[in-house]
Amino acid sequence: MDAYLDGLIAHLERRFSEVGVLAAFGILGPQSARIPNDIIHTHLRTLVGKFCSHVDFDTVLEEWASFKEQVVSGPLKNKTQLDILSDLSSKYEEFGVLYPTISQLAAIALTVPVSSVNCERDISTLNRVKTNIRNRLQGDHLAACMRISINGPEVSDFPYQEALETFFTKPL
Repeated sequence: MDAYLDGLIAHLERRFSEVGVLAAFGILGPQSARIPNDIIHTHLRTLVGKFCSHVDFDTVLEEWASFKEQVVSGPLKNKTQLDILSDLSSKYEEFGVLYPTISQLAAIALTVPVSSVNCERDISTLNRVKTNIRNRLQGDHLAACMRISINGPEVSDFPYQEALETFFTKPL
C-alpha cells in the first residue's frame, strides 16, 4: 500500500508543480502591502526565475519597493487585483515604463488560464470534428472547422435553406 501511496503522491506533485508559481502572482494585488517582505521576496524570486530570468533580481526589488508605495498610498490604492494587473499591463498607462518587469509579470498573470477546461473542451471538439471518416482533414481546413465548431452559430440557428440555395446557384 505504501508504494501505491508514494506513487500517487509523486504523480500529484508532478501534476501540480506549478501551483507555487500561480500562488506567487498573488503579490501583484492590493493585499501585497500586508505580506511580509521575506514572503514577497520568495514569490518575486519564483516569478522572476520562471518568466524573467534575464532580469537582475536587485532591479526587480527596486521596482517592487516603488510599486508597493503605489499600492499603499498612490494611484493603485483601493483597487482590486484585476484593476491593478490591468493598469500594470496596459500599454496606455505609465506603469509599464516605471515597472517594466512587474508589468510583464502582470501581463503574464492576466493570460495564465485558471483551469484546463478550455483545453479539454477543445480536445473534445477536435474529436468531434476529426472523425474516422474525416481523418485527412488537417491544417487550415481543420483549424477553420474547429473555429466554426467552437465559435460558430448554434446548429439550430444555421440558415440551412439559404446555404443550399447559395451552394446550388454558384457556377462550378
